[in-house]
Amino acid sequence: MAWSFIVQTLSGVVAVFIGIWLALVVERRRKTEDTAERDALQLAEYERVIDSILGSVVKNTAEAKRILRLLDSTHCPRLLHADLETAVWYASHGHFTSLCRNVDQRVILSQFFDDVRRLASFVDFRSDLQAQMTTQGRRADDADVFQLSKEVDKHLAALAEDLRFTGVMVITDHGKAVHKRLMGLTGV
Repeated sequence: MAWSFIVQTLSGVVAVFIGIWLALVVERRRKTEDTAERDALQLAEYERVIDSILGSVVKNTAEAKRILRLLDSTHCPRLLHADLETAVWYASHGHFTSLCRNVDQRVILSQFFDDVRRLASFVDFRSDLQAQMTTQGRRADDADVFQLSKEVDKHLAALAEDLRFTGVMVITDHGKAVHKRLMGLTGV
């Protein structure tokens, strides 16, 4: 009788320990699966966000090329319009920053869109300057006006070239095949 009590007690204790161990194993496996599912969802969300951002990089780089072509042409308009896009970045950069684990990628994209904002502001400045000179009756062939316009266009071309180069670098380093094709970087 004493033996049966000891055997029943020990079997009960062993059963409890095995039950606890099994519960811990099942819980650990469930947490691992939940973590893997959450990571997959975050990766999919990151891919959607980075695709939007890289699409905007392609568009802004093409616009910088267009501005460079206009400035190099003999018939450059006095009033330029730049169709530069920052809305995608402003709408998604917080979400992108929380999802992106690559600090270098966050920095280069932040710098790129800061360059976009800077170029857009300088295009506006150039247009305002041209409009003011026209309304004030300043002639384009006046030496001071000509020199000022030349320097402004030179600086604008430098900003556009910086943006173009940075865009090519971003797409080369971080872009997918579709982005590279859109930029004409098929051999990269």
